[in-house]
Amino acid sequence: MTIEPAHLSSLTMKIPIESSAAKVWQALTENIGTWWPDNFYAGGTEGQRNFHLETHPGGRMFESWGDGVGGVLWGNVVTVDPHKRLEILGSVFPSFGGPNQWFGTWDLDQIDKDTCVLTFSESSLGRVSEESVEDRDTGWTYLWNTMKAHIEGKPAPGWPE
Repeated sequence: MTIEPAHLSSLTMKIPIESSAAKVWQALTENIGTWWPDNFYAGGTEGQRNFHLETHPGGRMFESWGDGVGGVLWGNVVTVDPHKRLEILGSVFPSFGGPNQWFGTWDLDQIDKDTCVLTFSESSLGRVSEESVEDRDTGWTYLWNTMKAHIEGKPAPGWPE
């Protein structure tokens, strides 16, 4: 048996998007599977899998693998304030670097008629290493820049080297 101390890590990102908060909300919730990057799926077959976000308290953020059985639960919705705030609580199993719990908050702020700022905050509690913090920072940055490009009608960014 091994005993390790739990650690807490937190990050916050602000992503300005040339769009309305309503369109950003729609991309984040209803249309998340249309822009979700293939390299972010934990399994399944390309072209058959999809990503989903059920926008009600207790709803799931999950990937389905198209076979009606396989998939991964990323987290459960805790708070929904349409076009303004979304909060999700998720678990990371040891096979993905955990165990830890992650707490994600998405806040949308309409700066002017053409610009919305997505503020994403994520905290993890449990097995957290410097490497996992760097990986999450890189991953979340790539993910939200992919969503931004989708909303703005631009090509998706490549994975950072």
